[in-house]
Amino acid sequence: MIARDQTFEDMTVCLDGGSFYGCTFRRCKLQLSALLPNFLVGCNFDNCTWEFGGPAANTVAFMAALYRAGARDLIDGTFRAIRGEQATSPIVMRP
Repeated sequence: MIARDQTFEDMTVCLDGGSFYGCTFRRCKLQLSALLPNFLVGCNFDNCTWEFGGPAANTVAFMAALYRAGARDLIDGTFRAIRGEQATSPIVMRP
């Protein structure tokens, strides 16, 4: 799916394999499994919930486990890198 400048309201949207440019999501359930690439560019999210499954859920669970195990600098650095800030620990993100 390729969507440009569309508004999605009160619905479930599977993000896998989709490209969303300038879209608005209101009160949506957004699902991501990370089985296919997706693009979210210039989108707005209003009161949405997120549901992670498959590889995406595995990645979130792994990062949570790392954080709880004491790798807080790694996880905090990862979020800084995501925000475009300077990470304090070596982080490599590969597509």
